[in-house]
Amino acid sequence: MKPDYDVIIVGAGPGGSTAARGCARSGLKTLLIEKETFPRYKACGGCLSLKTVHLLDFDLTSVLENTIYGAKFSYCLKETFFLESKEPIAFLVMRDRFDHFLVNKAMEAGATFLEGERVTQIEEKAGRIEVELAQGRRLSAYYLIGADGAESVVAKSVVPERSLGDGLAVQSEVRFDSSLPFPDQELHFVHLDFGKIPNGYGWVFPKTHWLSIGIGGMFKETRNINPRRFLDNFLKELGYISKDRIEKIKGHLLPSFYHEGQIVSRGKILLVGDAAHLMDPLQGEGIYYAIQSGLLAAEAIIESEKRGVLPSHPYQKNITLTISENLKWALSFSRFVFKFTKLAYQTLKHYPELSHLYLQVLEGRETYQGFVASVKERIKDFMKGRLSEKIRKAMAKV
Repeated sequence: MKPDYDVIIVGAGPGGSTAARGCARSGLKTLLIEKETFPRYKACGGCLSLKTVHLLDFDLTSVLENTIYGAKFSYCLKETFFLESKEPIAFLVMRDRFDHFLVNKAMEAGATFLEGERVTQIEEKAGRIEVELAQGRRLSAYYLIGADGAESVVAKSVVPERSLGDGLAVQSEVRFDSSLPFPDQELHFVHLDFGKIPNGYGWVFPKTHWLSIGIGGMFKETRNINPRRFLDNFLKELGYISKDRIEKIKGHLLPSFYHEGQIVSRGKILLVGDAAHLMDPLQGEGIYYAIQSGLLAAEAIIESEKRGVLPSHPYQKNITLTISENLKWALSFSRFVFKFTKLAYQTLKHYPELSHLYLQVLEGRETYQGFVASVKERIKDFMKGRLSEKIRKAMAKV
């Protein structure tokens, strides 16, 4: 019996919608399934790096909340310094509007959107893949893409023993208007604070009607901490937020990249974005890797249809070459930064060119490998070569 669809995609975040659009544009009968009803609130900083915008071949103006021209850095909300650019370095979005926009782009390309339906089970049989919905309905396809986030049902069928991830973020939304004593000179800056959050950082992202304020980190080694307490302290110490202004607080998992050989596919099942643990372990960026992997997943399935081969191998290979090889450097460097946060911060502050080099990483003009090599040299300069054995050993692993 012929399947209901050529491709079923579970999860309508940026990765799922991008994959759906790519498959539908190629003429494949594509179904995009989402457990929530859109538009829906999504706890996320919503920061689009320039390389993210460059991946998309359509105008995002209608969903952009703010254009960012710089970053404010602080250590325990002190020792502040600013990085400023004449050109935009990033854009901010609210994920409910941004994700809905991407879903509409997928539908315009011909994809069918099924919302408010939760996938509960995956089964492969007779050359096709069946998904079972919460109400018992079953749908089938030749190919399946899992874009259903950190707790992916699809991923469990590919990597049954996989971890949900070491990271956790908690974000609040504060209504942003003229009555809030927010510094006018920082309206087009993101604020990143280090030192207060174990293995992570705090952030403030100013948008049109909201300030998105949160904390996040890789808490594997510190599981007894209370992230909500860290957020409460961060909000209090910022100095311009009163409790009565906080309207939303929500936590979510950070499924960080963990190994260049991590499995992201099997046969005709491909994982993208958070479901594949494709998230920057240093600064938590996930949208770029979701969109990039969504594009690669669509390409692998289209090529599979043309050549009559399974999409798993070429997809896994392309993920390794285009994403994993870069993120493995971010992973090793993040371990150093979280262990020696003060040293890393002081080095960044002392050598402003490192900040500009990191912007090139966000733009896609520099790799993490090149950035890390420069940081290591500057740390040696900053310490005048007098590195402790502990620091020396840690740097050797980076």
